[in-house]
Amino acid sequence: MPVQLFTEAERARRNRFPDVIAYEDLVTFFTLSERDLRSIPRARDPHNRLGYALQLCTLRFMGFVPDDLSSAPPDAVAFVARQLAVEPHVLAAYGARAQTRQDHLLAVQTHLGYHKVGRDDVRTLADWLLERALEHDKPTLLYDLACEKLRTEQLVRPGVTRLERLVAETRERAQGETFDQLTPILTDACQRLLDTLLEPDAARGMTLLAWLRRPAVSNSPKAMVGNLEKLTFLRATGVEAWSLEALNPNRLTFLAHLARKSSPQALQRAPAVRRYPLLVAFLVHCLATVTDEVLEMFDRCLAEAYARAGKDLEDFRKAMAQATNEKVHLFRELVRTVLDPTIADPHLRPTIYTRLTPAVLRRAADEADRLVRPLDDSYFDFFERRYGYLRQCTPTFLDTVTFQSTQSLIPSCRRWRCSSS
Repeated sequence: MPVQLFTEAERARRNRFPDVIAYEDLVTFFTLSERDLRSIPRARDPHNRLGYALQLCTLRFMGFVPDDLSSAPPDAVAFVARQLAVEPHVLAAYGARAQTRQDHLLAVQTHLGYHKVGRDDVRTLADWLLERALEHDKPTLLYDLACEKLRTEQLVRPGVTRLERLVAETRERAQGETFDQLTPILTDACQRLLDTLLEPDAARGMTLLAWLRRPAVSNSPKAMVGNLEKLTFLRATGVEAWSLEALNPNRLTFLAHLARKSSPQALQRAPAVRRYPLLVAFLVHCLATVTDEVLEMFDRCLAEAYARAGKDLEDFRKAMAQATNEKVHLFRELVRTVLDPTIADPHLRPTIYTRLTPAVLRRAADEADRLVRPLDDSYFDFFERRYGYLRQCTPTFLDTVTFQSTQSLIPSCRRWRCSSS
């Protein structure tokens, strides 16, 4: 399998000093202790003393020493030179004798407790890296983790190409391990089902994979019904019954993400050991995602219908403002007449009819029936008018999603959970 994780430029960058070293790192890794200073060879040549010290600090910082020591950032060279009371430019004379530089490097490794990577170290690193790959097998991440592990274990980092090969082999092992973990559910029937996801579906005009990956573009009842159809399909595949405890949750999420980005053609070309875990992870992740989307969409549909009912009430009040004012005037005249002490009871009705004719009172009563609101003045009656809108998706939603109550740890409190059933 290919083992080239980086381009030539990227590989060269990982074999040299960084362009800039943060001041905090200079203080942490490039400060020479009394023990460090005592380890520096007693030589008169300032360039040899500076070269040795710079190799020591670099190994502590990077886990290896680049071949071209003169490419070290000037700030780092100056930081070390000041501690030795030498000029930074003398470094240019260091390394004229290759044996001196090599002897210094071996002495630095001994001083810091570093040693070269052996076969047992490689096997230990590979097993450790496999555990990381079973969580997330992004090549560059595994490479960086391997470098950090080597530095922590005080092992001199080998060449980039060797680590690239180790990462590639580890990813291949992780694929095989993942496939083995999923073997109990990867029956022949399950594999046939997974393969159908990559085949064109005439009814939908696309593959089932593409259909399941399409997000809802609105919160309309039609869009919700479409998502409920996906939920019904996923339930029919038996995804809910799959036991994936052996698979690391981070690994599952990572594989699902890869499946979402991969084309059906690319997945068809992938070997079974890679294709089926990707599709399994995708279906499991898709079930959770679609379920969440359905609940959120239904909640938004209800919220939208409720908001529109409130807007309808507000519009109703504005439209009825003039008529309400007229009824208040009529009521005021009526009450003043009833409360007038100069009008005897036998003359009350005739007096009212004189001031307000029966026709006016009748029209006012009929109009009041339209104006009168509930005592709490809620807008549930307007919400009821949204029945036709919610009826488009609510029955299917209730048939597809089952709500169950669970007893909370706090007495007399209940929490609600839902599941697609």
